[in-house]
Amino acid sequence: MKWIRWGGLIAFLLITGLIVGFWILLIDGIVERVIEDQGTSLVGAKVELEGADLSLMPAGLVLSGLQVTNPDEPMSNAVEITQLALTLDGLNLLRRKVIVNQMAVTEVRFGTPRKTSGAVTQPAEEKAPTREPAKVEQGFSLPSFDVPDVKEILAKEDLETLKLVETLQRDIQQEHEQWDQRLKDLPGKDTFDKYQQRIEKLKGATKGGVEGILGGVGEVQAIQKEIKTDIAALQAAQTEFKGKIASLRARLDQAVKAPQADVRRLQEKYSLSPQGLANLGATLLGQQVGGWAQQAVAWYGKLKPLLERVKQAEGRGTGPEVVKPIRGSGVDVRFPETQPLPDLLIRLADVSLQLDAGDLSGRIENITPDQDVLGKPLTFDFAGEKLQGLKSVSLKGNLNHIQPANPNDRVNLHAVGYQLHDVALSKQEAWPVSLTKGLADIKVRAGLEGEYLTASVKGNLSSLQVAAGRPDDANPLTQSLSSALSGVSRFGFNADITGTLEEYKVALQSDLDRVMKQAAGKMVQDLSARFTKQLNASISEKVRGPLKELQGSFGGLNGIGGDLASRLTQGNDLLRSLLKEGVAPKGLPGGLKLPF
Repeated sequence: MKWIRWGGLIAFLLITGLIVGFWILLIDGIVERVIEDQGTSLVGAKVELEGADLSLMPAGLVLSGLQVTNPDEPMSNAVEITQLALTLDGLNLLRRKVIVNQMAVTEVRFGTPRKTSGAVTQPAEEKAPTREPAKVEQGFSLPSFDVPDVKEILAKEDLETLKLVETLQRDIQQEHEQWDQRLKDLPGKDTFDKYQQRIEKLKGATKGGVEGILGGVGEVQAIQKEIKTDIAALQAAQTEFKGKIASLRARLDQAVKAPQADVRRLQEKYSLSPQGLANLGATLLGQQVGGWAQQAVAWYGKLKPLLERVKQAEGRGTGPEVVKPIRGSGVDVRFPETQPLPDLLIRLADVSLQLDAGDLSGRIENITPDQDVLGKPLTFDFAGEKLQGLKSVSLKGNLNHIQPANPNDRVNLHAVGYQLHDVALSKQEAWPVSLTKGLADIKVRAGLEGEYLTASVKGNLSSLQVAAGRPDDANPLTQSLSSALSGVSRFGFNADITGTLEEYKVALQSDLDRVMKQAAGKMVQDLSARFTKQLNASISEKVRGPLKELQGSFGGLNGIGGDLASRLTQGNDLLRSLLKEGVAPKGLPGGLKLPF
């Protein structure tokens, strides 16, 4: 026994005993507190464990009773997991890398109640800014089917007819004034009377012999030229006047027809046509689809921090990032690796979900906040059949954040035979609508490329029982709609969601649109016809006086046209008489006849 150094052996046994005692007594508690503290810091609400069991040979970790509080609802858990069993890569643990080769997650439940609040208080400076998802309007109002008060409408609406009348009245007055001035400058009766006097004087000149006759030839030619010039001026003025009159008459005709245009415009604005119900069915379903979209965006916002680690890099390229150290402080530097691995990676997770409809099983691969290091996206595939209230469901997709600034995510969901029970489409007190019973087949395809979101939702609902309206409802519209919906046993819908996570739009089409339109069409047509009749009578009464005055003003322009025609007639008659009466001798210029 001389070769045994009892002092060293005792020291070795003591140290080994301390390590083993520390491992047995303390290590699990330390792991449990670390997970709770780190999880709480990450989620922003309490993360609690019932127990943790860390083993070395083989390297593994078993977590039991994990509860993750919903930060938006502190009295409920976002996720509750009965057990997580992990097998670890022991060699990489020595390199300070947590590589989980396989993880089994059993009995995952969502939205379970808590006995105590899971809220935590964080200093204001430590709270990460949150991004609110786009708001989706959760209510709608039925269009009013009461015949509007025509007097109130006309008291606040400007009629296009009166605007046209006012403008045209002003233009007619301006044209009248301008032509009154033009008539003063144009040749008139006085001018042609003077020509007549000169012609009579020439007739007397023929008695003065040959010298008088020859002297009158030049005067006759001058009179003819002057008369023709004046006639040309009057003809040009008459042509211009007719063009002005034609333009004003067209505007007058437009003003006369304008009351009907006002009737149609106000009818479309204040009275509902059957087309006004074209989107009511889509509006009912849009609340549900919009609510699903809002929840999906909210969950994506919660998952995104788990897919991308917040990093401050000095230049980005291929390979490990280089972090600029703060002077005087330590820093972890990632050196180039032959096969780069992230600090945390779960290669494969077998998950068992416990839903209200039953158990759903699947697997998730490549869970890591450092996809840019791993170079592979997260993929998932879940399926379940013969569930309670659901014939089958399939959920597949991938979350690709290899380039964090340009994510490329895809999700496909297909649910068959989902049983509907008391699904409220409208919570309006005036007109409640709910699907009391039915089956739904739903397909969802969604994608996110960068910041742009695209998704399509297709649904076919069958074996429906619809409850609509109230027993004491006295509104003829909602009575018609309720009766129509109560007879609907199946319908389909298509929804397209486009935009960004912050602001997206839901466009939805449904077979219910046609049902709604047909149900209320006849009643709406009767109401619309009565409103149109009242509106037509009131507008006609309001514009009758201004239109009559306008027509009188337009008729006043006829005097100007008659004056121009009269002057032209006098000028043409005078010119013809000058030629016919033989004042100009034949054979000489102007046709002036010689006495021999």
